[in-house]
Amino acid sequence: MKNLDLLSTREDWYAAFFAGDTDFMAAVEADSFSVVHANGVQSKWEQLHGISRAVQADLWFPDSAYKQDAQLSLQNHGDFSVVSGVSHTWIGDAEHSRVLFSELWRKNAQDWQLMHLHFTPMAE
Repeated sequence: MKNLDLLSTREDWYAAFFAGDTDFMAAVEADSFSVVHANGVQSKWEQLHGISRAVQADLWFPDSAYKQDAQLSLQNHGDFSVVSGVSHTWIGDAEHSRVLFSELWRKNAQDWQLMHLHFTPMAE
């Protein structure tokens, strides 16, 4: 049941990410959340502000964008879980990108909280 709750929260967070729903993302991310990607490291607030600006400028993902995990691994360590694997981003029927990713999640009294995200583009 623990992993099902985590996977459900994770799915909801990614749906919010692609929709540009920074309010939901902020509620799931820990205050100390950080994301590491090809352009560097961002704090929670830097990430959310950048997404909000992109949404307002109509430069965010279209409604047809979604993520599909090609490989997924979960490792549970007490109240923490590491999720890693390979993910594909699709826009409609066209593949947009592939990334290797790792996520650190923490179970608190109410729900799962995303602590850290790291993704690296895969070579074409």
